[in-house]
Amino acid sequence: MGKNFSVLWIFYKKLIIPTILFSFLLVFLFSLNVQTFGLSIVLIFPLLHYFIYELRLKNEYHFYAHFGFSRIFLWGITLSFSVAVKILIGFL
Repeated sequence: MGKNFSVLWIFYKKLIIPTILFSFLLVFLFSLNVQTFGLSIVLIFPLLHYFIYELRLKNEYHFYAHFGFSRIFLWGITLSFSVAVKILIGFL
């Protein structure tokens, strides 16, 4: 189970760090509030997933499939995580 988390971390660290940085950049540039930060995560996180893994690194899905993570599963986690962060930020 620990191996699965480390493989998922390899996948998502290419997405989480730029998503948070771009979201903070949008909030600071346009003087937006916390709600907009959550919305930007909902939009940027799947968008980066698409650009990085569907267009640029398309063949990396084979590596993750070897560990049992399908493309649909990884997309599901991406969308679930972004919506969960939006809901969590909505309570702030």
